[in-house]
Amino acid sequence: MKIIDELSEIILLIDRNYFLNAHNITEDLWRKYKNDKETRDESFILKAFVNAFAFFELYKMQRYEHANTIWKLFKKYEYLIDDLDSINKIEYKKIQELIYKKRDEI
Repeated sequence: MKIIDELSEIILLIDRNYFLNAHNITEDLWRKYKNDKETRDESFILKAFVNAFAFFELYKMQRYEHANTIWKLFKKYEYLIDDLDSINKIEYKKIQELIYKKRDEI
Protein backbone atom coordinates (compact mmCIF):
# COMPACT_ATOMS: atom_id res chain seq x y z
CA MET A 1 0.00 0.00 0.00
CA LYS A 2 1.37 3.39 -0.92
CA ILE A 3 0.60 6.06 1.65
CA ILE A 4 2.95 8.81 0.53
CA ASP A 5 0.36 11.59 0.86
CA GLU A 6 -0.43 10.68 4.45
CA LEU A 7 3.25 10.30 5.33
CA SER A 8 4.05 13.68 3.74
CA GLU A 9 1.34 15.26 5.88
CA ILE A 10 2.76 13.56 8.97
CA ILE A 11 6.22 14.97 8.15
CA LEU A 12 4.77 18.49 7.97
CA LEU A 13 2.92 18.02 11.25
CA ILE A 14 6.01 16.78 13.07
CA ASP A 15 8.07 19.63 11.69
CA ARG A 16 5.52 22.01 13.21
CA ASN A 17 5.37 20.09 16.53
CA TYR A 18 1.78 18.92 15.98
CA PHE A 19 2.49 15.52 17.46
CA LEU A 20 -1.09 14.73 18.48
CA ASN A 21 -2.32 15.28 14.92
CA ALA A 22 0.54 13.17 13.56
CA HIS A 23 -0.32 10.50 16.13
CA ASN A 24 -3.95 10.37 15.05
CA ILE A 25 -3.19 10.04 11.34
CA THR A 26 -0.51 7.44 11.98
CA GLU A 27 -2.79 5.45 14.26
CA ASP A 28 -5.44 5.30 11.51
CA LEU A 29 -2.83 4.05 9.05
CA TRP A 30 -1.56 1.51 11.57
CA ARG A 31 -5.08 0.09 12.02
CA LYS A 32 -5.43 -0.39 8.24
CA TYR A 33 -1.98 -1.94 7.87
CA LYS A 34 -2.22 -4.34 10.83
CA ASN A 35 -5.40 -5.92 9.48
CA ASP A 36 -3.97 -6.63 6.02
CA LYS A 37 -1.87 -9.78 5.68
CA GLU A 38 0.40 -8.12 3.10
CA THR A 39 1.19 -5.08 5.26
CA ARG A 40 1.08 -6.62 8.74
CA ASP A 41 4.87 -6.56 9.21
CA GLU A 42 5.06 -2.96 8.01
CA SER A 43 2.32 -1.99 10.47
CA PHE A 44 4.90 -2.27 13.25
CA ILE A 45 6.79 0.69 11.78
CA LEU A 46 3.62 2.74 12.01
CA LYS A 47 3.10 1.45 15.55
CA ALA A 48 6.60 2.66 16.40
CA PHE A 49 5.72 6.13 15.10
CA VAL A 50 2.45 6.19 17.05
CA ASN A 51 4.49 5.56 20.18
CA ALA A 52 7.09 8.19 19.31
CA PHE A 53 4.40 10.83 18.86
CA ALA A 54 2.78 9.78 22.16
CA PHE A 55 6.21 10.21 23.78
CA PHE A 56 6.27 13.89 22.77
CA GLU A 57 2.76 14.52 24.07
CA LEU A 58 3.50 12.81 27.39
CA TYR A 59 6.74 14.74 27.68
CA LYS A 60 4.87 18.02 27.15
CA MET A 61 2.56 17.03 30.00
CA GLN A 62 5.66 16.39 32.14
CA ARG A 63 4.77 12.71 32.46
CA TYR A 64 8.39 11.73 32.03
CA GLU A 65 8.19 8.17 33.36
CA HIS A 66 5.33 7.28 30.99
CA ALA A 67 7.08 9.10 28.16
CA ASN A 68 10.22 7.02 28.65
CA THR A 69 8.18 3.80 28.70
CA ILE A 70 6.53 4.77 25.41
CA TRP A 71 9.92 5.70 23.93
CA LYS A 72 11.10 2.14 24.57
CA LEU A 73 8.17 0.87 22.48
CA PHE A 74 9.26 3.13 19.63
CA LYS A 75 12.79 1.73 19.91
CA LYS A 76 11.46 -1.84 19.95
CA TYR A 77 10.14 -1.59 16.38
CA GLU A 78 12.35 1.13 14.91
CA TYR A 79 14.80 -1.37 13.37
CA LEU A 80 12.11 -2.44 10.91
CA ILE A 81 12.54 0.84 9.03
CA ASP A 82 15.88 -0.46 7.78
CA ASP A 83 15.01 -4.17 7.68
CA LEU A 84 11.77 -4.17 5.71
CA ASP A 85 11.53 -3.50 2.01
CA SER A 86 8.79 -0.91 1.51
CA ILE A 87 7.76 1.62 -1.12
CA ASN A 88 7.32 4.00 1.83
CA LYS A 89 10.88 3.61 3.12
CA ILE A 90 12.08 7.09 2.11
CA GLU A 91 9.25 8.75 4.02
CA TYR A 92 9.76 6.43 6.99
CA LYS A 93 13.41 7.48 7.14
CA LYS A 94 12.44 11.16 6.99
CA ILE A 95 10.00 10.67 9.87
CA GLN A 96 12.62 8.78 11.87
CA GLU A 97 15.16 11.59 11.36
CA LEU A 98 12.62 14.22 12.41
CA ILE A 99 11.71 12.26 15.53
CA TYR A 100 15.34 12.27 16.64
CA LYS A 101 15.77 15.92 15.71
CA LYS A 102 12.73 16.86 17.79
CA ARG A 103 13.84 14.67 20.68
CA ASP A 104 17.23 16.41 20.70
CA GLU A 105 15.41 19.76 20.93
CA ILE A 106 13.69 18.82 24.18
